[in-house]
Order: sequence, then structure tokens, then C-alpha cells
Amino acid sequence: MKKMLAMAVGMFILLSGSVSAHGTTVHPEKNAGITIRVNGVEVKSSANHQSPNGKVYVSVKAFADLFGQTFTVSEGRRTVQFNDKTISDIQMKQGEPTAWIRDLANAVSAQNVSWDKAHQEVYVLALPEGSVKISEVVPAMGEHWANPQAGELPVGPIYGVYDGKLVFLEYMIAQDDFVKGKSLINLRGMKGVPSPAVVQLDAEFQPQGHPGFEAPHYDIHAYFITDEEQQQIK
Repeated sequence: MKKMLAMAVGMFILLSGSVSAHGTTVHPEKNAGITIRVNGVEVKSSANHQSPNGKVYVSVKAFADLFGQTFTVSEGRRTVQFNDKTISDIQMKQGEPTAWIRDLANAVSAQNVSWDKAHQEVYVLALPEGSVKISEVVPAMGEHWANPQAGELPVGPIYGVYDGKLVFLEYMIAQDDFVKGKSLINLRGMKGVPSPAVVQLDAEFQPQGHPGFEAPHYDIHAYFITDEEQQQIK
């Protein structure tokens, strides 16, 4: 773990947790081929569509399924109840309710919604509840996010984010824990949120530790991007 992260753990920046306004609306002429992803996992449904005013609507069922949740539709099909939130901006498409992607993102307390014009992609960053940014971008890694209030640091999970997208999941395990055969059970990880496939794994030994976690330990990163993509992070 880079020194920047260690210093940031003690003085993390508490973010508001509100969804960014960027990327929630696209131009009507760019309707064809739009992809919606949550943490890199595609929300697949033929009901996904773009309205004439440029707003992207997503199948409520497909979105809820990614989070292992259910939803209900009001009589008259005017609102949807999802994750204890009432969503009124819905459109029926192919006989099922679709909702504006930003409303769905807000319902799961997503940290960001962005629009990738080059790839015609809406990307929702939805980390576990309570996750906040604890460092700025570290080269070849990205920002570091975690939940300092949950007592999970320094072990983690720590989430790597770059350009609004999830790039890695990290744990810091003390060497002494391995030597003593200690088991670390039921660490939170990506529980409750969609998780992309792991592409590569790094286990880096820190013999002297570092500020914020001085004990010798291993920094373990499960990357959701390729090594080539990782090295492009500046």
C-alpha cells in the first residue's frame, strides 16, 4: 500500500454520498447501443431504453436482481417501491416497469453515475453503504475508498476507484496473522452489491509496514481490470 493511502486513513474525507449529476442523460441521437453497468456488471434487459428527452431508463427487475432485491409496482403502474424508496419517474416498456437510472442509483445510495460517451455506457458506482473516499488517485491503483466507521481498517475491505469506476478490492493482512494461523472469517468484500470478475491478483509483502499500519503485512489486491489498464492509471 502506498504511503498516500496510509496517511489518508487517519484523515479521510467524508463525502456526501450523493449521486453525481454527470452522465445521467445522453443525447437522443446516441440511443443505439447504450450499455448500463453497475460496478462493471451489465444490467441486461431488452426493456432498457432512452426516452425522447434523452434520459436513460432501465429495467427495474434487472437492476434489482443485481442487488438480490425485490420491488413492487403500485396499482395503476405509476410508482415503484424499491429498497424502501418510492420511484415515480417510471415508464412501462414491454410490459415491465423501467426507471430513470439516476433514481435507481439513488435508491441503492450509489456513489456516482457517469456517462462514457466513447463507449456509449452509463456506469453506476455502487459500493457498500458507508464507503467514502480516503485517498486521491495513487498511480497504477486509483482512489481508495473504505468505511472507516465500521472498524474494518486496516484489514479492509478497501475499494479502488478510478474515473468513477471500480478497479480493485484490497485487504491488508498482518504477517503475524499468517504465522499464527489466524483465520479471518466473513470479511465484507462485495456483499450486497454487484461484483465484476477478478482479472488478476497481487499479494505484496510490506516487511516494514507503513504509516497507518506499521506491522509487517501483505497488501492483497484483487483487480477487476487488466495489468495494462492498471498501468495507465496516473
